[in-house]
Amino acid sequence: MATRIISALVALPLVILVVQLGGWTFAALILAVGAVCLWEFAGMVLPGDKLGRSATVGVGLAMLLLGLVGRFSGGDAVGWFCLAPIGLLTFFLFRTGDMATVASRAGLACLAVLWAGILLVGTAAVRFLPRGEAWLYLVCVLAWGSDTGAYFTGRFLGKRKLYEKVSPKKTWEGAVGGVVVATAGAFLLMWALGAPNIPIGHLVVLAPVAAAFGQVGDLSESLLKRSMGVKDSGRIMPGHGGLLDRVDAVLFIGPILFLYAQVVLGEPARWLALTPSW
Repeated sequence: MATRIISALVALPLVILVVQLGGWTFAALILAVGAVCLWEFAGMVLPGDKLGRSATVGVGLAMLLLGLVGRFSGGDAVGWFCLAPIGLLTFFLFRTGDMATVASRAGLACLAVLWAGILLVGTAAVRFLPRGEAWLYLVCVLAWGSDTGAYFTGRFLGKRKLYEKVSPKKTWEGAVGGVVVATAGAFLLMWALGAPNIPIGHLVVLAPVAAAFGQVGDLSESLLKRSMGVKDSGRIMPGHGGLLDRVDAVLFIGPILFLYAQVVLGEPARWLALTPSW
């Protein structure tokens, strides 16, 4: 536990600084996070295939960069994102290897790009909303508040298993406690920052729904790791495992908040100003 706390205390100030700076400094952080998450994900699903792993990371980073640049965002991004599965399937088509596993490897590579690449685009996109730093803090509060609340509630009150085959320690009591803590944290954040400008009636529904989806993200990664026979996605963060282990809930919550802000509130997104001229 002490190692986990120290790791978090070291990383937190850096993350806050970069989020506040925004722009290409923030984009550089997102690209670095994406590179690590893609490498970890591809390492789990494509063990021993270094070339396939590298191709997956390369395609994922390309999609991530295109998603952050204004010229390729919004509706235009759909066509560009379609290139990801096309590129990976073409790669595995001409590099078949074991024919019995080529379909599963190609599919898992596409899943890696979707999960650790495109979902990260949807999460990073909240930073480009008005008061985007507050939106991104809200994502983190919902994700990590749910995780922390679920841990302590489950530890002291947990009795009924939530999904024992996937995550034996998680309980229904912990899940509910996590949603409650995350929702309370969301209200405290809005009170402290005065942003993002979400109607209270909306937040009463949005916060618990988003927190619940964050737990789905956590369970989904646990399912993936268990199916691949690994305990952690990596070892980059002492006491926490891999970086993907720390952002699994974030990747499911971010796109939901961005979609809500765009569709329900009609908030405009201001993408990176530097765009290709061609």
